[in-house]
Amino acid sequence: MNVDPQSRPPHLFEMVLDVAASDCQTSFHMALPALLRWLQEAAGRHAEQLGIGIQALQQNNLTWMLGRLSLTLMRTPVWGETLRLTTWPSGIRGRLVAERQFILESTSGECLLKASSEWLCVNFATGRLAPLPESVKTLATPTTLAFALCREKFPTLSPDLTPLHVTPLSVRRQEIDPNRHVNNVHYAEWMQETLPEDTFFHQEPLAFDIEYKHAAKLGDQVTSLTYALDDHRFYTVFSCRMARYSHKLSPLILQKRFSL
Repeated sequence: MNVDPQSRPPHLFEMVLDVAASDCQTSFHMALPALLRWLQEAAGRHAEQLGIGIQALQQNNLTWMLGRLSLTLMRTPVWGETLRLTTWPSGIRGRLVAERQFILESTSGECLLKASSEWLCVNFATGRLAPLPESVKTLATPTTLAFALCREKFPTLSPDLTPLHVTPLSVRRQEIDPNRHVNNVHYAEWMQETLPEDTFFHQEPLAFDIEYKHAAKLGDQVTSLTYALDDHRFYTVFSCRMARYSHKLSPLILQKRFSL
């Protein structure tokens, strides 16, 4: 990542990745869940490298959980591209929130994606939020190279708005991650299943924002309610019957897909 040395974050992590056919949809454009997997993997590997990864935290009965992820896409990656994903811890908010940024670029330096994320430290046994360890606070150095996408407020749904789709879901074993809850990527997969077929096949994402309120676990019965705010903006709420107040909010903005 080419940036002014004065604004360059002190702790950068880069991964060079190839877009595989299994990452793509029918148009050979990379699927949103595959992009989210890349971001999650980069964050996890960097945290491990810094000594603050999940395995290190679990020694103190703690773990990381994603609280919010907001991204903007300038262009969707396509099959066969080699891309460079850069991430860094960008600051601390209060006692509980660690912020992390991402940039996805082509090998020529074209920026394809910018993303902001908020991470929470959670007691593994009780599931309650825990103050961030001092080791995390010292690494998350504030920088001018931050996007603050997570600061946007979610839209308020009109009580008269009828869901476009109401879809019942059962949490499956393959959706459970090392934290023993549904991995954050699967919510994007669930959301895509509720989009109109023409939208799914002929539009691609411009922006995506998801806030994780509670964790869905194995055996939970989840209801997905998707609302169309207009032809290009969709809003999904996930509610869980087994855990009161458990829900996820995910505005998704799409545009017409350009042919290759």
